[in-house]
Amino acid sequence: MTLLAPLAAGAKFFVTALIATVIVASAHAQIATPDLSEATLEQLGNIEVYSASKHLQPAGDAPSSVTVITIEEIQQHGYRTLADILQTVRGFFVTYDRTYTNIGVRGFARPGDFNTRILLLVDGHRLNNNIYDEAMTGTEFPVDIDLIQRVEIIRGPVSLLYGSNAFFAVVNIITRQSHDVKGLELSADAGSFNTYQGRISYGRDFHKLGLLLSGTFYGSRGHNRLFYPEFNVASSNNGIASHVDDDQVGSAVATISHGDFRLQGVYGTREKGIPTASYGTLFNNAGTRTTDSHEYVDLRYQHSFADSWDLLVRIFYDRYTYRGIYMYASALDPAQISPNVDMGDGKWWGTEVQVSKTVLERNRITAGSEYRDNLRQDQSNYNLNPFSLLLDGRQKSFVGAAYVQDELTITHGLSLNAGLRYDYYNATQASTDARIAFIYRPWSETAFKMMYGEAFRVPNVYEKYYSIPPNLPNPGLSPERIRTTELVWEQGFRNHLWLSASAFYNRINGLITQEPFAGDSLIFRNKQKIGSAGLEFEVRGQLSRGLEGSASYSVQKTEDELSHEILSNSPRNLVKLGLTQPLFNRKMFASLNAQYRSRMQPLVGNSVSPVSVVNLTVLTHALGKHLDLSGSVYNLLDRKYFDPAAGETVQQQIQQDGRGFRLKMTWRLGDR
Repeated sequence: MTLLAPLAAGAKFFVTALIATVIVASAHAQIATPDLSEATLEQLGNIEVYSASKHLQPAGDAPSSVTVITIEEIQQHGYRTLADILQTVRGFFVTYDRTYTNIGVRGFARPGDFNTRILLLVDGHRLNNNIYDEAMTGTEFPVDIDLIQRVEIIRGPVSLLYGSNAFFAVVNIITRQSHDVKGLELSADAGSFNTYQGRISYGRDFHKLGLLLSGTFYGSRGHNRLFYPEFNVASSNNGIASHVDDDQVGSAVATISHGDFRLQGVYGTREKGIPTASYGTLFNNAGTRTTDSHEYVDLRYQHSFADSWDLLVRIFYDRYTYRGIYMYASALDPAQISPNVDMGDGKWWGTEVQVSKTVLERNRITAGSEYRDNLRQDQSNYNLNPFSLLLDGRQKSFVGAAYVQDELTITHGLSLNAGLRYDYYNATQASTDARIAFIYRPWSETAFKMMYGEAFRVPNVYEKYYSIPPNLPNPGLSPERIRTTELVWEQGFRNHLWLSASAFYNRINGLITQEPFAGDSLIFRNKQKIGSAGLEFEVRGQLSRGLEGSASYSVQKTEDELSHEILSNSPRNLVKLGLTQPLFNRKMFASLNAQYRSRMQPLVGNSVSPVSVVNLTVLTHALGKHLDLSGSVYNLLDRKYFDPAAGETVQQQIQQDGRGFRLKMTWRLGDR
């Protein structure tokens, strides 16, 4: 298996997107975001955000608990993937089954759900695919981490603005634009497990036309010796998976802007070897692997009219493909190998129109509509040697939605944010969702928020129709719904300290979760009542020209309200710490981040022990801002730890990486 074929397709897509961009003379209408590259920590406590209300507003005025991660933080802490970033965010936690990266929020990380309850956006474009609803956050994320200008994390249900999947959180990636690159930029890094990455980017403003082109290749051989005691017999190489953990990625981004138009094309493909012998495949066989590819073109027009009208129009087209090859012994001759091929093929297009206007200087009204047509939602599965077709599922669907939101200033310092949304799905029942928030700001550095929100998630075609053992189909699945009540206090102290405290309660009806059924089978079912209550605390601080950092603590309890059983994959406590020490007049930075995750119960078997991991990065700006050099050590203390498995493996726990390193160089050849 190689990446040549998908990369060739990606190159064709890249060139097509570029030509189409020039023809339509597209777009500068990227969200007008402030420059956060030099923002201090106390400024970040009240930075302007877009994603909470679909317009720029101070974080203290947003009807949500918000976190913003900037490009400076990404560079200083040596984050390698989007999952690395989210791992450090209050209330979030990450698990890895050595194929895909899974994100948990406030105690929820259901086995086998592919991050379906987090809505992932790139510049406002929905990235969750239309087969598995998957939000890809590891190396499978199709945008190079170096192209991220900032990340906005909006906690709580936001279906009012975004529809399905905006269940526990919305993560919006704001990418760099032509004026952020200013010329040619080259990056190369090398790390543990024979890992190498290279990137070339070019950005330039030509009068009114802005151009950004970027391409990335990543390759890793992975662990050459992974030991799994469940396979510790001579016929399975004594439990050692050797050279079967490889990872290869290719990605490209093209953005052209002109006036109020903006066209963006993104292509990403990843091929990953699977060392865990999932789904009963042959152990220690390098042929078992998956390939995921996602490409899209997004054209947007955004304009502010003189009479206080704001207009946003978007049209997009997406294609997602998945191909898994699983190696089994032939049923006719056990000495022969019979590959099983598992495939998903999704195509969809859609459009969005949004208008907003300030009325009588006290009301900001935002109204919008969306339409998404799932042209293809195909799943197939077949055996080779001999050939037999096991699954040939072909579905289509569409969804239309309309929403309205009103932001009313009641008195000085007191405001109300309320809205309603209606979604119609041809393949399942319609949904009506509301959100209301009171925000009280008696002083500029103080914000009290009282919020109630509703969200839903429709079952995807994988959960409903996939029927390859050990999975069983369940066409009768219903949408799941969440109702959340949250209280937030945000406080700044003397411009050097920022505090956030949250108390929340989630009530979920019909939670879709994968469970064991009839022995070794797995099936997705609706659980009736799930309750979750928790507290979150975070403090950020900065000493003048000195140490800066953040610390957070989250505690929660999530249980089935009928049986009072604690949900699997649900840690009770999370602790996060991040520190950065600027050196030599901020030309060098030494950064440390640490995470602690308490004990978790996997889907089956014994509990997973607590986890504590420390990472260290040193970054230096050499030659002004033209050359960056950084070195990172991950899992500095070389802790041995495990993440829970989902159910498709014999292993109940999956061992994670020990100590690793990365060296990185970035050259900027242009005006800085």
